[in-house]
Amino acid sequence: MRIFFYFCSKFNDFMKFFKHYLGIILIIIGTIALICTRLASLANSNTLLLSGFLLIVAGIWLHIHSIKHGSKY
Repeated sequence: MRIFFYFCSKFNDFMKFFKHYLGIILIIIGTIALICTRLASLANSNTLLLSGFLLIVAGIWLHIHSIKHGSKY
């Protein structure tokens, strides 16, 4: 049981570090998704284009939220 709590605490520490960069990572993944749809000539697939767009919008929102949350003002 101690091993489980040890790994949970390590995962919690990792997520505290990781949450500051989650917005940027989502923007990069969304951009890569849009580039892949263009290079693979799948630009007619609205689902792939919409998923890339939504990843970018969610990444922008999370990045702005993390900046505002970290600010003193």
